[in-house]
Amino acid sequence: MTKKNTLLDMWHDLDVPDGLHVELLDGELVMQANPGHLHDLPGRTFVRHTPEPFEAWSERGVLVSDDYRPRADAVIIRAEDRPGDESGADWPAQILLAVVETVSTTRTAIKRDWEDRRERYAAAGVPVYLIVDPNDATWHLLQLDGRHYIETGKGIFGQDITLPDPLGFTVRTTSWHPYGHRA
Repeated sequence: MTKKNTLLDMWHDLDVPDGLHVELLDGELVMQANPGHLHDLPGRTFVRHTPEPFEAWSERGVLVSDDYRPRADAVIIRAEDRPGDESGADWPAQILLAVVETVSTTRTAIKRDWEDRRERYAAAGVPVYLIVDPNDATWHLLQLDGRHYIETGKGIFGQDITLPDPLGFTVRTTSWHPYGHRA
């Protein structure tokens, strides 16, 4: 058995305590606390308001590469591309039309969303990457241009996001709040 397979097996067999989740990022198992409700609001918005023929799913594991399997805050796919098995396997990056990541508060997590995931999702060919940053109440829409993302839209919480074609729908952000906001 190779080292990669051993790590994958260990990752899949982990008994993760309640309140934590584990991702495989660059060959390392990264354990962190489950996010709070302000962090989850953008993903929930997409799950609730993504129109047919698309679907949004929150907390979906994404197979970017053997050693990089993040758990995206939300992904958008064509409904017809939804994997049929119920094994809980990570979804291949190739079926994703967009990934939504909500930035956390730690320096490591901020770098991970703004730099690491951005590079890895671009290399995997995910057409749209939306970064939602409750640290400063902003959102940033990035589109794939070759093998890199370019920012094609940005705004503040409360301003609508219009996703590019083929998605072509608008998402309201009025229910999103910055960290430190008391709901």
